Amino acid sequence: MLRSVSGDQLEILQAIRTMHCPDGFECDLTFGSGSFWKGTEPPKHRYDIDPQSDGVVQSCSTKIPHRDGELRSVVFDPPFLTYVRSGRSGNGPMVMSRRFGGYWTYDELAEHYTATISECARVIAPGGVLTIKCQDIVHNHTLHATHINVVRWAEVRGFRLLDMFILAASHRMPAPNKVGAQKHARIFHSYFLVFKRLTEKQHANQLWRINDRAMAAE
Repeated sequence: MLRSVSGDQLEILQAIRTMHCPDGFECDLTFGSGSFWKGTEPPKHRYDIDPQSDGVVQSCSTKIPHRDGELRSVVFDPPFLTYVRSGRSGNGPMVMSRRFGGYWTYDELAEHYTATISECARVIAPGGVLTIKCQDIVHNHTLHATHINVVRWAEVRGFRLLDMFILAASHRMPAPNKVGAQKHARIFHSYFLVFKRLTEKQHANQLWRINDRAMAAE
């Protein structure tokens, strides 16, 4: 039985492969050092804006060297942090920002995510699969449900949510000492959202339903 919740990322990747990518994962847009794929076969096509290992092509996830509809399976594992001044080069004493990089504002995060999803809509063939790993965050004292935003961004760009997995953290770095009452629950999980690339007709029908729901809500 393949479960939707796990504390093991490898178990989730194997579940996605078994159910939705039987030929394996074809492309990783943010390969980094490759630790994401520890214990399993990495994709054939590996890209990163700042390659850290051999065999990785330097390329931004918003523009990769593939023809329209050429790919069948793409993985996107972007940074999720905000208030990061200098990306991978670090943010003073913030260990998390040095390790994972990030954005200064949530708008920057949204711009990168949406542009990448649009690029994925271009290179993934209808029926192909896009897997996005993301995490909700508290930014500027506001909770941003990034996984909900990603679903919405993907829907309007030609994808339908196919499956969802939750990765529970086995451990977290110590929370910073702050004065005052805690305002939000500390986030101990991330999401693997699995999308199917729609045909043009299916996408048009989905947009119609989205617009219909929006009008009904007004």
